[in-house]
Amino acid sequence: MRVKLRRLFFYAGILLVGFILLWFTVLSPREVMVAPVTRHDVTAEVQGTGTVTANRLAKVGSKINGRIERLLVDERDFVREGQIVAILDDTDLHWEVERARAQLDAARAEAWEAQRAWEREKQLLAAGAVSQEEADGYERRYRTAEQAVKAAEAQLRFRQYKLSEARIPSLITGVVTKRWVELGDTVVPGQPVFTVAGSDLIQVDANVDQRFAGKIHAGKPATVLLRGRESEAFAGRVYRVNPEADPSAEEMTVEVAFPLPAHEIQIGQWADVYIQVGTVKDALTVPRSSILTMGNDHFVFVADESGRLRQTKVKITASSPRASIVAVEGDLKSGDRVALMPMGLVSGQKVRAKDVPTSGGPMSGQIGASSKR
Repeated sequence: MRVKLRRLFFYAGILLVGFILLWFTVLSPREVMVAPVTRHDVTAEVQGTGTVTANRLAKVGSKINGRIERLLVDERDFVREGQIVAILDDTDLHWEVERARAQLDAARAEAWEAQRAWEREKQLLAAGAVSQEEADGYERRYRTAEQAVKAAEAQLRFRQYKLSEARIPSLITGVVTKRWVELGDTVVPGQPVFTVAGSDLIQVDANVDQRFAGKIHAGKPATVLLRGRESEAFAGRVYRVNPEADPSAEEMTVEVAFPLPAHEIQIGQWADVYIQVGTVKDALTVPRSSILTMGNDHFVFVADESGRLRQTKVKITASSPRASIVAVEGDLKSGDRVALMPMGLVSGQKVRAKDVPTSGGPMSGQIGASSKR
C-alpha cells in the first residue's frame, strides 16, 4: 500500500509540474512590455557620415632648391598668413646678394666718374675748347654708365628676392596639420613642407542618402558628433550641398560647417551629422521599438485594458535616427498603450501587458546631450 501511495504522489507531482509548465508556456498569455502614446514636438533629422576637413587646405612649400636649416613650427601649431614657418640654408644666397651689391657700388662709382667727365666736357664745349663730337662721346659713356647702374640695381633686387625665398611663409591662417620634412632635408620647388588647414571654416563632408535631396539646402541647422567625442554635440549648419551625387552609392555629399577650436582640429576624423529637415508640433509619438515595418507600411499593436491586441497602421511624420520616439498619424490617441518589440505578435492576441516607465522628451535616448556653439 505504501508503495502504491508513493507512486501515486510521484505521478501526481509530475502532472502538477507539467500543468504549471503548460500554464506558463501555452495557456497563460504572453507577457508583453507596453508604453503609452504621448504628445511631443518632434524634430525630423537626416543622418549622414563623413570626415572633418577644412574649407581651405594649403600645402606650404619652397619656391627654390635648398636644405632645411630651421623649422619654426610643428604639427598642431596655429600660424597666421605670412608667418615664417621654415628657413632654408641661405649661405650661397647671401653671397650672391653681397656680390650684386659690390657690382652695384662699382657701377655707381663708374657712373659718377662718367658724369663728372661729361660735365667737364660740356664746359669745354661752351668755351670752344672741344668739338661737339667729343662732347657727345662723353655723354654716351655717361648714359651707358647710368644704364649699367640700373641693371646692377635690378640684379641686386633679384638676388635679395631670391634670398627672401629661403624664408618659407604660411599661405593662410590656420593650424599646421602635417609636417612633411625633417631638419637637414633637401627640398625642391613645389615640394610641401607643411600642410595648413584654414581655421575660418571647418566642416564635415557627410554622405547622405540622396532621397532627402529636396529637404536639405544651405542654412539648415545640423548637429555634429565627432567620433570618440560622442558626448559633445557641436551645433552647425549646412554650408553647401555638392551638386554631384554618387550614383552607385545613391548618396550625395553635404558640407556641414561647425565651430571647432583650432587646437582641436583633426583633419580626416570621422563624424556623424544630423541635419534638421522639419518639425511636427504636438504630434502623437510612440517608441521607435514599437514600430513594425512590413514592406512600405508601418504598424503598431495597441493593448486594450483586457490585454487584447489591435494592429493599427500608422504613418511616420517625423523621426530622428538618434531619438527613441517617432511622430505618427493613425487610429491612436494619447494614453493608448503600444507593444514594444512587436515581432511575432498578431492582431486579437491576448497578452499580459506590463507597463514600462517612460523618461525624457522627444529626443530621449539621443546620443550627445550637450551642445557646443
